[in-house]
Amino acid sequence: MEDKYLWLEDVLGENSIDWVKIQNEKATKAIKSHRLFNDIEKQALEIFSSVKKIPFITIEGEYVYNEWEDENHLQGLFRRTKIEDYLKPNPVWETILDLDKLSQVENEKWVFHGFELSPDESRALFFLSPGGSDADIVREFDMLKNEFVNDGFFLPEAKGSAYWLDKDTIRFVRSHGENAITDSGYARLVREFKRGEPLVNAKVIYEIEKTDINVLSKQIKTDKQTSHFLGRAIDFFNIEELIFQKGAWQKIDLPTMREDFKIVANQYIIMIKTDWRDFKNGDIIAYDLDSHTSKKIFSIKKNQSISEVKSSKTGIYLVIDEDVKSKFYKFTIEKNGNWKQLQIELPDNGNISNLETHYQHDKFFVSYSSFNRPSTYYYGEGDKIICIAKSAPSFFAHQDVIVDQNFAISLDATKVPYFLIYHKDVIFDGTNPTILYGYGGFEISMKPYFSNTIGSSWLERGGVFVVSNIRGGGEYGPDWHQSALKEKRHKAYEDFFAVAEDLISKKVTSAKHLGAMGGSNGGLLMGICYTQRPDLFAAINCGVPLLDMYRFHKLLAGASWVAEYGNPDDEIDGAYIRSVSPYQNIKKAIKYPVIFLDTSTKDDRVHPGHARKFAAKLLEYGHPFYYYENLLGGHGGASNFKEFAFLHTLNMCFFWSHLK
Repeated sequence: MEDKYLWLEDVLGENSIDWVKIQNEKATKAIKSHRLFNDIEKQALEIFSSVKKIPFITIEGEYVYNEWEDENHLQGLFRRTKIEDYLKPNPVWETILDLDKLSQVENEKWVFHGFELSPDESRALFFLSPGGSDADIVREFDMLKNEFVNDGFFLPEAKGSAYWLDKDTIRFVRSHGENAITDSGYARLVREFKRGEPLVNAKVIYEIEKTDINVLSKQIKTDKQTSHFLGRAIDFFNIEELIFQKGAWQKIDLPTMREDFKIVANQYIIMIKTDWRDFKNGDIIAYDLDSHTSKKIFSIKKNQSISEVKSSKTGIYLVIDEDVKSKFYKFTIEKNGNWKQLQIELPDNGNISNLETHYQHDKFFVSYSSFNRPSTYYYGEGDKIICIAKSAPSFFAHQDVIVDQNFAISLDATKVPYFLIYHKDVIFDGTNPTILYGYGGFEISMKPYFSNTIGSSWLERGGVFVVSNIRGGGEYGPDWHQSALKEKRHKAYEDFFAVAEDLISKKVTSAKHLGAMGGSNGGLLMGICYTQRPDLFAAINCGVPLLDMYRFHKLLAGASWVAEYGNPDDEIDGAYIRSVSPYQNIKKAIKYPVIFLDTSTKDDRVHPGHARKFAAKLLEYGHPFYYYENLLGGHGGASNFKEFAFLHTLNMCFFWSHLK
């Protein structure tokens, strides 16, 4: 099939950018004229720039590190303080790197992607992204002098990772260099780089096939040892790993379909995602690195999933979700080799997240929030909560918000949970402007969260917000995800439609007041809503989306998602993909809801051509749409909080314009 808009895949082409600027001007001019625009943007900026928000942290030894943004630090500060000082009401922070100053001096809008400390913590590798793309550069930084090291380690812009082997050697996985990239656009070589040598002389120690997704290299530290791993991602969900033991690389005898966590007492903690030997799909097991035997730690029930796993000096901490609501546990290994489970008390019916631990001790931080309760950041030791470290402010009357969990019945009779969030004064009479949010992919769970921006711009003004937990996500463990892969993908879409129909049947809203919202894989879901069920929705917000499923595997990281969606070039997979691909299934004669497509020029994960081409075809057919493309921002759609505030305001005013 001829694609007359293929030219829009030329990301930085002059014709493409000119087209983008024209669409941006039309969309922003129309949406900014809404009477609520200035108020909502002002509120969003106040929320994002608040100095009272929680500074979430990363623990490294006795220090905690934080990336901070406010109205004076748009790109942010990278800073640190001691744990004991962080627990004080007003910690004294040491600024390590001012991203705004660096951006001004170097004329590049740098976005901080993280850091890796050297073994003695005197140096660090800083990962800096130009404009927010997934790709970044790596630069060596002196943590004692708080300055970049002249002639220090430097790796050019690419996707990948790097870490220290010793003070003069780094090991890196980067998608740069000749023959160094897989078909998915990720690295295929593991290399070692000695201080002072040319980068081209970096020694290749491991390589994979171009048809693999990505090469893997990592080290896991405990208080007694450091273990080194190499491996390959065969596809998005299957990995093979080697461990360095007794002077040689040895294959690990574990199922390839698994998720790796940490090491405790020489036990490699993983979750298996398939039945294996005496273990079941979703089991957390400990693999002994000496005896090569495995023991079960925990088995999830049908209504459970594992949300977070982190290790400490004496055990592991698990966040376990039951019907998409969190509970918190610590597991420790006893002398007989069995694992002891202790629940750590936190509030019910919400989301436990931002778990942070360290292998050198048993101190931890963890947050709790819900749709109508702001985040509280707790500090604990061992299996006890010690105190509240920080509390987030509320910018709306959250105590007036009601949260219900309901279950819709999908086409195959599966019960699909969703959260219904609304102001106490809302009456279910079928007229409420309602946003239904969905994702449904890659085993990612949509959990309760507190949002000042949604609260102030939508809930407090009488809107209803709904978060669906459709199949394809991880809300009920690996099975929930695997039940909507490839040719079974339609089950995720049927789940979403079932939630929409349930909202209408309960008179929460009606089709002319119901909107749908999703991004990335959720953007594909929005494209499906648009082309398959235009009768259900009045307005659709489609963010950083996949929409041309004929070509997704040929654009940027798309080849890595074949395990999720199927292969368009395969006879069986291709037939299903062609039947649902939103871009090719737009019809001229059908009346569609109005759609707002937003994406980013710097998105190097999901190609902006998906959204561009979809909008171009809508323009050709005369269907109503808005299109906005941020010239920076990466896959998140924005590179700083001002851009996020602007995009949020566009989204909310779009819905207020078409759902009221």
